[in-house]
Amino acid sequence: MAKRMKAKNNKQHTSTRAKGSRGQKSPRPAQAPSPASPQPESAHPLRLWLFRVLAMLLPFAFFLMLEVVLRLINYGGTFDLFISAPAEYADYYLCNHLVGRRYFFMQSTIPDPPNDIFLKKKPHNAYRIFVMGGSTTAGYPYGNNIMFSRILQKRLADVFPDRQVEVINTAMTAVNSFTLLDYMPEILAQQPDAILIYAGHNEFYGALGVASTETLGKFRGMVKLYLELQRFKPFLLLREGIASARRAWGRWLGSSSSSDPTATLMERMVSEQSIAYGSPLYQMGRRQFEGNLRDILERARNAHVPVLMSELVSNIRDHRPFVSLATDSLPGAEEVYRHAQQLEAAGKWTDAKSAYLRAKDLDALRFRATEDFNHVIHRVAEAYSVPVVPMQSYFEKESPHGLLGNNLMLEHLHPNADGYFLMAEGFFQTMHAHGFVSAHWDSSRIQPAQFYRDTWGYTLLDSAYAGLRVRILKGGWPFQPKAAPNRALVDYHPVTKAESLAVQIWEDRLDLEHGHVQMAEYFEHRGDYARAYQEYNVLICATPMNSSPYLRGANALILLQRYPEALQLLHASQKLEDTPFASKWIGQILLNQNKIKEGLPYLEKALQQAPNDPQLIFNLSGGYALDAQYQKARELLVRLDRLNPNFPGAADLQRQLQQVK
Repeated sequence: MAKRMKAKNNKQHTSTRAKGSRGQKSPRPAQAPSPASPQPESAHPLRLWLFRVLAMLLPFAFFLMLEVVLRLINYGGTFDLFISAPAEYADYYLCNHLVGRRYFFMQSTIPDPPNDIFLKKKPHNAYRIFVMGGSTTAGYPYGNNIMFSRILQKRLADVFPDRQVEVINTAMTAVNSFTLLDYMPEILAQQPDAILIYAGHNEFYGALGVASTETLGKFRGMVKLYLELQRFKPFLLLREGIASARRAWGRWLGSSSSSDPTATLMERMVSEQSIAYGSPLYQMGRRQFEGNLRDILERARNAHVPVLMSELVSNIRDHRPFVSLATDSLPGAEEVYRHAQQLEAAGKWTDAKSAYLRAKDLDALRFRATEDFNHVIHRVAEAYSVPVVPMQSYFEKESPHGLLGNNLMLEHLHPNADGYFLMAEGFFQTMHAHGFVSAHWDSSRIQPAQFYRDTWGYTLLDSAYAGLRVRILKGGWPFQPKAAPNRALVDYHPVTKAESLAVQIWEDRLDLEHGHVQMAEYFEHRGDYARAYQEYNVLICATPMNSSPYLRGANALILLQRYPEALQLLHASQKLEDTPFASKWIGQILLNQNKIKEGLPYLEKALQQAPNDPQLIFNLSGGYALDAQYQKARELLVRLDRLNPNFPGAADLQRQLQQVK
């Protein structure tokens, strides 16, 4: 019995050793945990959950902190569309000259919008219009005074004198519908009463376009995401880093033109030089344009803001196609253009126009919008009940046989001065027809378009500056071979004062506004006050919220004894700034017109503002004498004698007063 039990115990021992073979230790018997032992990790799920949440939030916290730091140091500046104007215009907003940095991250120089300003607090009687588009809308190649929006503003203000008409032009060179769409939230925040759009020529090569050097891909959704992300400073920091690396890589390869000082912006923006009509890339650009337009009109409709769009016009007769690209299904643009010339020579004007338009559409260098884009404008406008300016009809009616060419165009698509006035006429008449501003327009206040063309501020300096810019444009690609440097100014030798100033303006040694001031002073020194006034009139048109050109222009008119015109400018200046000069001369002109009762308050007000002006004291003394206020007249002469005992005319006035009781 004992032997059997021993054998059994040996068998169990052998079995146990077998299980623990291969160098493994035999497992020890499990022991109950001590009450003081730590709990296993699974016993604290809340702590583990918090750790995981904090780990996920850490990157967000980092970028939030980076955003705060970059904003505190104002990294990159402010890219808002509207910023506060300088101190003397503290009540106004101004279009930000840095806003182009949103869209141009590969260029060493960027375009900027016009210098339009508008009141931060919208007046109750205001009618506020925002204008959007590209270089044509910005008035290229002229200054701010020839933009169609400025002409339109003046015409609307004349029809509605009881309304404060504000027209703010936000256009920039080399931008397309992505920029317009990106502007919409900021424009809608400023309580617009209407939005005007002339855009479409830059859709392929404009910033963020499908064939632009400033692109982020060919998908609209990706670009729209980028436009949202670039509002954050860390994203801008990352973008600038990538852009710097791309520019350095391009310079190393010798293929970068983004900073070529001789290259025009047009040349620097083009990536795909040939885009066949109807090709996948062409269709992508067309869909991009239509999609962005629909988004723009949808946002405007949701905000209950009326929109007015316009057809696009191009030089079809006098500008050959840039790139002729024949395909299996389509002829080359040059072939169709020559056929159009033959039809014109044969007097078949209608057929010639169709052929010229077809040649323009087949031009594989996509600077001029095709007729497909005008069809898109009409289709989208109809879907949103938006009126369209029939701009092609306006230009064709003013062109021989309806063939639009150099009669209204400077090169391939930018209008000349007459063309910009015609654009203003198209927008003005379409707004009238569709009841913008008011359902009732006082027809007696509507001046013909030629009136504004004849009286507008436009001088030889504007012509010289525009001519120089076009000369430089045509000195580069695609008007010249792409590899050749721009030599437009090499053989250019200015002859006149205006041409010399135009070169200084182009070289950024002077701005256009101060160029007109120098021209005005040049004429004043020569006693040519009529031409000096014309220069100041340009500045009135270009900077309508600045009182200085009104006052200096009025002074020139006073020297010319054109008192009624001077009076209008003086009154206009007082709406902007109350000055003793304006009050003094309004009063004096009214006295000269025998309007004594009306003139005296202005002279009295001026004296309060400028108590030591001898001329003003003398004028007011004479005014009191004419109004039989002899004692006041004598008191002022005593005051004048203390300031200037020998003032011309004072002794004569004193003798006349002595003869009066």
